[in-house]
Amino acid sequence: MIWVVKAELKDLYNVFVEFNDGMSGIIDFKEKLEKDHRQIIKELLDINKFKTVKVNLDTLCWDNGVDFAPEYLYEKIITENKKVA
Repeated sequence: MIWVVKAELKDLYNVFVEFNDGMSGIIDFKEKLEKDHRQIIKELLDINKFKTVKVNLDTLCWDNGVDFAPEYLYEKIITENKKVA
């Protein structure tokens, strides 16, 4: 089982995420926020709301109630690292 142990806002919609197994990387959330049809997700396009990101209940959470499963975040890091390689 994986969980988030650290999160750090880098710039705009990029968050450095570290997991309990040592996996880490930067996730760019901009495309997800723009393409998601749910209003609660789109609220995070307001950079001041996005900046409220924190680790809570072993994953990333925001003050407006949005959170993403750690498994989704883990896969996102793997996928984004493949794009760079």
